Amino acid sequence: MNITSFDALLEDVSLPSSSSGDYFNECGSSDFGVPANFKGSQEATDGSGYAGLYFYALNDYREYIQLNTSRTLREKHPYKISVQLSLAEASSLAVKDMSIVLVNKKVKFPNGSALTNSRLDLQEGVLFHEVKLKPNKSLASTDDWVTLTAEFEAKGFENHIIVGNFKNNTNTVLLQQEKPIISSDYSYYYVDNLALEELPRVNYEKDKIYVLERNPFEPKGYELDAEAIASVKKIFKYLKENTEVQMKITGHSDNVGQPGYNKFISSLRARAVAIYLKKLGIDDDRIVWEGVGDTRPLGNGRIKEDHLSNRRVEFVMTDFNDN
Repeated sequence: MNITSFDALLEDVSLPSSSSGDYFNECGSSDFGVPANFKGSQEATDGSGYAGLYFYALNDYREYIQLNTSRTLREKHPYKISVQLSLAEASSLAVKDMSIVLVNKKVKFPNGSALTNSRLDLQEGVLFHEVKLKPNKSLASTDDWVTLTAEFEAKGFENHIIVGNFKNNTNTVLLQQEKPIISSDYSYYYVDNLALEELPRVNYEKDKIYVLERNPFEPKGYELDAEAIASVKKIFKYLKENTEVQMKITGHSDNVGQPGYNKFISSLRARAVAIYLKKLGIDDDRIVWEGVGDTRPLGNGRIKEDHLSNRRVEFVMTDFNDN
């Protein structure tokens, strides 16, 4: 398997259960070759080999790989993980959702059953942290590699990563399943390029103006989309860790429409951010918000390209005054 990493965070590969998985390589036999092998045909994403694992099979049979992170992850620090998968042509089932599990030590379970949360809970001395992965396209694809990624905050004990399916057959959500499942049905994925990267911690200078997002409020003009929500969650993390700071949010609009309406819609944009932060757990008195309509355009306000950019939310971090 070709394992890449940022900052050399990944090292050796091991097996966390008695099931073995498969290794395919350009130098392998016809059954275990690359691109053609006994499960289908797929080029390696980079290098000459990759692993193959059962993600769904009869009697909750599962296969996993376990990787050493080379050092324990730092508590409350953000990380990004990615892995590439491709459904083997011999598979009759495809899995909809996937995750990875981070543990505090190398584990070895005695059989090939699914490593569910309840099984991990029963293992003495094992701490674990499950992180849901987001695929960039359908996991039913057998033609190309699918990249799955996640950003997470480390709990401070993680030093091994396990890749596989951590749900039993009953709880596994499948894609494009029209016929009843029979005992010979299974889901088998090629696995390559697992990477772990430590991200810089979120930090905001006091009294500096930041733009949350350019035009983040579509389609209704003021509702937060997924990208804006991700940004607000980072702001929440910063506010949670820096209790001496308060935040002022300012909503802006373009100059299309009446000034009164523009001020109204810009207020809704600022309010949407404030409400989400309060929902996450930030106290009311640490958030101030307002809408200023089209009164503060970017640039000279006349350039056509500035039109959409003026639909924005800005924020400033200041010292918290609770008087």
